[in-house]
Amino acid sequence: MSLSLVATSSDLNDLLTQSQANGAMLRDARICLVDLRSSEAYAVAHIPGAVWGNAALLNRSAPPVGGLMPDAEAVNTFLAQIGANLGDQIIAYDGGRETAAARLVWVLDAYGYEVGSWLSGGFNDWQAQNLAVTTDVPETVPGDLNLCVIGDNVISADQLMQELNNTSIKILDVRSAGEYAGTDARSARAGHVPGAYHLEWTSQLDDQGRLLGDEVLQQQLETAGITTDDTVVVYCQTHQRSAVTYVALRNLGYNDVRALDGAWSTWGNRDDTPIE
Repeated sequence: MSLSLVATSSDLNDLLTQSQANGAMLRDARICLVDLRSSEAYAVAHIPGAVWGNAALLNRSAPPVGGLMPDAEAVNTFLAQIGANLGDQIIAYDGGRETAAARLVWVLDAYGYEVGSWLSGGFNDWQAQNLAVTTDVPETVPGDLNLCVIGDNVISADQLMQELNNTSIKILDVRSAGEYAGTDARSARAGHVPGAYHLEWTSQLDDQGRLLGDEVLQQQLETAGITTDDTVVVYCQTHQRSAVTYVALRNLGYNDVRALDGAWSTWGNRDDTPIE
């Protein structure tokens, strides 16, 4: 049994129950379950079998730009620390209505490892379903999964500037309305990428942080004039919030989804980028 890209708490519970029925460790079932909340939250309680992952390794900064694609050393350090092996299904969760787990899915995709799942609603939904939690920390040993970046799900500011008149490329700005309008400035310049459609990331989630139904999400994208034939570029401030939108789009069958590397912290801190 394996999970789809977006997994529910019930799906994950069934998988864990089946995998651990004979008392085996999750790693014996080729499952790497990773908790991307703070180490303090992990210590209080986590999903049984989950290891803690340092989400900071999934980001690279070059101030004032943040949220850049991490380099191979950081990614492979992260994978070694969580004990991931080649062939493992990596299942990621955070607190719910958070972004770290979706960010990991995006990074794994960028490094050519599309064997990841995102827990819809995260740990908050898991607890809301009254599913088992623990303080036990599973033993981990460094795994053998070692990756190199491919990067076909990322686009640079220079590349995007050359494509602004390309009608087959659609841009989604998932920041707040104030950031989009330019009244909430978080970089040297405020506003949005020309032609970008505004779709705040939280509008794709319910109150528990779970993705809305496929039909609702698809209608949002149709309203934006986006089809599965398009290349879709998503961004927020540092591609944390837009990572959730990335996962939602991929789950709906949008095959060419890219993140603006560094997001608005790149675009808004340059003086040569066009801004609306």
